[in-house]
Amino acid sequence: MKRSLTVLFVFVLMIGSDVVAQDRLTYLETNVGLSYNDIGVFPGLSFLYGRQTFVSERSFWDVQSGLALPTVVTMKVGRGFKSLRTGRTFSGGVRIYPAHLYLQLGFPNARCSNEVSQRMKKRLERRGSDRTNLLCGEWNFSIEYGGGQFDKVRVPIFGTLDQLSFLSMAIVSFSHRWYFE
Repeated sequence: MKRSLTVLFVFVLMIGSDVVAQDRLTYLETNVGLSYNDIGVFPGLSFLYGRQTFVSERSFWDVQSGLALPTVVTMKVGRGFKSLRTGRTFSGGVRIYPAHLYLQLGFPNARCSNEVSQRMKKRLERRGSDRTNLLCGEWNFSIEYGGGQFDKVRVPIFGTLDQLSFLSMAIVSFSHRWYFE
């Protein structure tokens, strides 16, 4: 188990390294969602810090971690692809805690992907700014599959798979990201 944790740690470090990176986007994300388990449906909330590391013009690694309710902490690692024509993203990966596999769709804010109006240009000029100073972001929709139904599957050190997934069988969530330059 120590070996697999070491491999995971090195993998996450390599994702963020300059060896493979062409470009990086850091962001803050707020997330609201619903988790399903054998008792019922429960709400959740998270505040995350993340980074997309592009390995090509269209392909990226996405790593995010932060505070969450009710689990206190959360972390996701995934691989994604971006459409150059629409700016939309599609990614999939693993939520480390609570343990889930996820698929995520991203839709860029119209204010950042479209040309700004003349009125907005004048307002920005009065502030000594231009379009590049707008705070850009992305809306995301995510579905996740967890191990909440696997109460007999033991994971060394961590207990059972349902404990590692915080008893959750599935999560559906909506989020918004604010990118930093």
